[in-house]
Amino acid sequence: MQTRIVQVGAAIAAVVLALMVARTEAFAASDKESCSTTSTNVTLTNGDGTQATCDAATGAPNSATAKASDQGKAESEAQDGGNADSSAKGANATAMSAAEASATTKATASGANSDASAVIEVTGGGKATSTATGGATALTEIYGAGGGDAVAKAKGATAEAAAGINGGGGTANSSASGDGSYAETYVGDGGAAKSTASGGAETSANAGAAGCKATAKGSGTGGDAQADCRNSGSVVTADATKGSTAIGSDTSAPTCTPVNGGIAKVKSPMGNCD
Repeated sequence: MQTRIVQVGAAIAAVVLALMVARTEAFAASDKESCSTTSTNVTLTNGDGTQATCDAATGAPNSATAKASDQGKAESEAQDGGNADSSAKGANATAMSAAEASATTKATASGANSDASAVIEVTGGGKATSTATGGATALTEIYGAGGGDAVAKAKGATAEAAAGINGGGGTANSSASGDGSYAETYVGDGGAAKSTASGGAETSANAGAAGCKATAKGSGTGGDAQADCRNSGSVVTADATKGSTAIGSDTSAPTCTPVNGGIAKVKSPMGNCD
């Protein structure tokens, strides 16, 4: 009889333990922290490391909103009338959004090891948006006064996208998809540029003058597409597929090197090639 009681007791203990473990895992899987403030600084941290930080005390009123879950860390800093929003989901996912002087920034990191940063810490307003998924890195920043619109999107482990505005406004757009892909875009003084990389390619688009437009698109491992314009009114495009190389600008002759049956094409004021 005593043996049976011991066995029953052990069985009950095992069931209780299983329920406790299941309950703990359920809570861990749903860990969330969030904050939203207009004039104070707030940091909320979950037991598993999930963290949401909102700083809005400087030059209030501001708008700082952060959401984090599943061991992610989201931080938003807004000052002098800034609007900052961040969201991070997944182990080691980080999202950093910083805005001042009426600027608007948004950073979203989704998936383990994803990293998104959107920063405007100069006068003149503007908008910066970064989205990183699946372990990618996306960075946007307006470095000089004058506003503008910078967007970076990256998807896939080791994919990176960066977009920056050096001052004087403009539009910068970068997109990278697929492991090892890298896209960067930099503009200034009202220029517009777009860079798109996929399948392990690297692309770069730069526009440094008003009315100047640069577009680079590349695909395939080893692919390289570069478009650079420095003069007002110039239009430069570079397109490379299957690992090919296409380099164009408004200051030097173009280069086109197709490989693997791919395309290498450039259109520019300095000539075309394909």
